[in-house]
Amino acid sequence: MRKNRGYFAPLVTLVTVIDAPGLYVTRAGVTVSLSSVSSRHDFGNLGSYPNGTAEGWHRSGRLYAGTQCQNDIVRKAP
Repeated sequence: MRKNRGYFAPLVTLVTVIDAPGLYVTRAGVTVSLSSVSSRHDFGNLGSYPNGTAEGWHRSGRLYAGTQCQNDIVRKAP
């Protein structure tokens, strides 16, 4: 589903968490692997969970514009 520009408005002022491919940690403490990144306001930061499930995050680490969730990326993995 394609999101309209207004959907992304809450994400515009958030700090960029995802800036390069690599390992990142979610709010729940799960380490995910990102294979490609996007500097745009989209969910083009692509990666997967340890079980192989694919996902796309905003550069702020969020999965959704209007709310936080346990699968949001909050930092790079050590």
